[in-house]
Amino acid sequence: MNIEFTFTRTDSSTVVHSVSRITDIGVSPDLLILDSEVKDIYGERLPSCEHEVVLAGGESSKTPDILEKLWLEMSRAKLRRDSRVVVIGGGSVCDAGAFAASTWKRGVNLTLVPTTLLCMVDASLGGKTAVNIAGEKNQAGTVYPASEIVVCPEFLQTLPLEEMVNGLAEALKTAVIGDRRIVEYLLKKDYSQAVEACLRVKGRIVAEDLDETGERRLLNLGHTVGHCIEALSGFKVDHGAAVAMGIPVAAEMGEHHEFAVELREVAAGLGIETTIPSSITLQGILQHLESDKKTTGSGRIWIIPRGWEDCEQVLLDPISERKLLERAWQ
Repeated sequence: MNIEFTFTRTDSSTVVHSVSRITDIGVSPDLLILDSEVKDIYGERLPSCEHEVVLAGGESSKTPDILEKLWLEMSRAKLRRDSRVVVIGGGSVCDAGAFAASTWKRGVNLTLVPTTLLCMVDASLGGKTAVNIAGEKNQAGTVYPASEIVVCPEFLQTLPLEEMVNGLAEALKTAVIGDRRIVEYLLKKDYSQAVEACLRVKGRIVAEDLDETGERRLLNLGHTVGHCIEALSGFKVDHGAAVAMGIPVAAEMGEHHEFAVELREVAAGLGIETTIPSSITLQGILQHLESDKKTTGSGRIWIIPRGWEDCEQVLLDPISERKLLERAWQ
């Protein structure tokens, strides 16, 4: 893996680069936030810092209590506006760490080192940070792009199978949105090419629409139903898996049945399950949709995939939305 490029927006930029080994991660944090499993596995090979916070991976780290813990440590470390927070971990740890960094002194320097495939291909880039509130996904958050992202493929060598599948699912979503070749990279297990291609697709979209007022909404493909599945399962269904389940539903809502079938076949070839658990009902989905961040007074914007690299944004009022979901659910 040899990644080296910069995503530039009008007010800031994100430098993305890769290193071959964990010992090559050259960062100098004023505060280091670590995923507990990553610390247990890699120990002293990781960067060190006088001020260090260790968080458990998963949704348990995305809470207001964790934010307060991070802010208190930032106070102890006497972080200034020009200080640097480095977060090493998966998507949830990066989410929480980036949220805290974005709000401390109204924003300090931020470096993210993603350690899961999902975080490498998606979560680390674009600046979205969030925590969960009252059992609902990503209810409070900011948009705060990291100034630096360091990708190290060595972390993938110890990634559990279910975490690899999560990343594969998010990469599949990106393939549908902007680059069909990503599927071929994944099937060949060429994760270097897949990660770079995913970052380039997302980076292009984010650079043009950081505030999600237009094209960036495409990145929500599969997420509207996916977030509901996560919450209804008590977050036992992981994010990537839930998104993979949501994409064919969106295709069926748009009456693109053949593409939905193709998506399920491609997902199966990658070891991704797209069947929604029987315990999750349509009624439950409809109830949880009311907490979706994309809801406006006019309705909800859905991302409907019509084919590879061909997605449309559709605003649905509640009545139309329910009818289309009922049809897709059958």
